[in-house]
Amino acid sequence: MNNRASPFHRSGQVVLLGALLFLVAGTHLLFAAPGLPRIPEWTHAYAAEHGPELTARAAVLLDAQTGTVLYEREGDTVIPPASLTKLVAMYAAFEMIAEGRIALDDVVALPPETWARNTPVGSSLMFLGPDQRVTVRELLLGLAVSSGNDAAVALALHASGSVPAFVDEMNRVVADLDLPSLHFEEPSGLSAENQVTAREFAWFVRAYLERHPHAASEYHSIPEFTFPHSASYPDGRINVGAITQFNRNSLLRTYTGADGLKTGFIRQSSYNLAATAARDGRRLIVVILGAPGENHLQGERNRSADATGLFDFGFDRFQAVRLHVPVADPVRVWGGRVRTVVPGAVVPEYITVARSHVQELAGVIVQDFEIEAPVKAGQVVGRVQISAGESVLMELPLTIAEAVDRAGWIRVAWDRMVRFVVQLIGRR
Repeated sequence: MNNRASPFHRSGQVVLLGALLFLVAGTHLLFAAPGLPRIPEWTHAYAAEHGPELTARAAVLLDAQTGTVLYEREGDTVIPPASLTKLVAMYAAFEMIAEGRIALDDVVALPPETWARNTPVGSSLMFLGPDQRVTVRELLLGLAVSSGNDAAVALALHASGSVPAFVDEMNRVVADLDLPSLHFEEPSGLSAENQVTAREFAWFVRAYLERHPHAASEYHSIPEFTFPHSASYPDGRINVGAITQFNRNSLLRTYTGADGLKTGFIRQSSYNLAATAARDGRRLIVVILGAPGENHLQGERNRSADATGLFDFGFDRFQAVRLHVPVADPVRVWGGRVRTVVPGAVVPEYITVARSHVQELAGVIVQDFEIEAPVKAGQVVGRVQISAGESVLMELPLTIAEAVDRAGWIRVAWDRMVRFVVQLIGRR
C-alpha cells in the first residue's frame, strides 16, 4: 500500500492555525459525542501543573460544547449523590412531559406519604401538606429550589403511580444514556444506596441540558421559591405561614454566568454539587462529590470554592477553536467495481485547547492512496491528527463510507497489469 502524510494545506507535513482553525465566534453548542472519553493525557498533564487545589474527594470539569474533560479527580469512584438524585428525577419527569404522559399544569393529589410531617427527620422539604393544591410545575420548582424530599415522593406517585415504578423510570433514562455507574433506589437522594460517579454524572448533566435546555433558566437558576401560598388552598387561606426558601446553590449569587444546577448532602457522601456556568458562548459543567465540612456552612463553602476554582480554570485557561479539515485525497481501489473512493473522518466542529497552545495548533492527514478490493464499509485507510507542539490533542480514523465489491475477472486482470507496470516504473 502507498501511505504518506497528506498535509491540510497540501504543501507540507502540517498546517498551522491560521489557515485551518479559527476561534469560535458563535454560541452553538454541540452535545453529540460518542462514548464517555476520559481526560486526555495532554489535559491531565496541563491540569496537574495549572489546575486548582481542591478539597473534594471526586471532581470533574467538562466542556459542554466539545465534551472534553478538562479536569478529573477520582472520576470513577462511586459515591452517593444525595440530592443530586433530584436532577435525574426531574429529567425523567421532563421526558414524561415530552411524551404526553403528564403535564406541567396537572394538579397533583397529596396522600399522607407526601406530607412534610411524614418525611424522615432531617429531610429538606417543600412543605407539602393536607388540603393543598399543587401542580407538577410547582413540584419541579420544589425539587430544584427547595430540594424537597416530599416533592420527590409526590412527583413519583403522580407520574408513575408508585415510588418504585418512578425509580424504574429514572434507572431506565440513565441506562438509555449509557451511564452504567448511575443507579437509584429512591428519588429524593436520601438513600446511600443511590450511586453515581463524578465523570458519568457530568455527562448526565450535559445530556440533561441538551435535551431540556429550559431547565436551567426556568428551574435551576431560580433564586427563591415560596410554598405554600394563598393559591395552594381551595379557600385561599393559608393554613400555615407562607414559607420562602432560597436556592442552596450559592454560585447563583457569587459566580458570573452560573445558572444551575443542584446541591446535595447526606452523611455518607458529605457535600456534593453539580453546577454549570456559561460565558462568552461557552458552557462548562462541574461535578463535586464528597467535599468535606464539619458543618453545613463549612461544607457549602468548600464545595462552592472547589467549583469556583474549576470554573475559573476552565474559562481562563481554555478556549474553543473551530476545526476546518479539508477533504482527503481519493484512494485508488485495485480490482474494485469502482476505481476510486474518497475517505472521510467524523471531525467535531470544535476542539477545546489551552489558550497558551492555540498558536501551536497543527493538523495532518495520513492516509493510504491505494487499496485492494473488496473494501468493507468503515475500513480504516488513515487518520486525521490534531496536535499542539508535541502533544497530540486528537486522532480520528479516516474511513471508507461504503463497501466496494470485487470486480469481474477482466477488471481484476487489467488492474493487476496496470499496477505491475506502475510499480515497475516506480522502481526506476
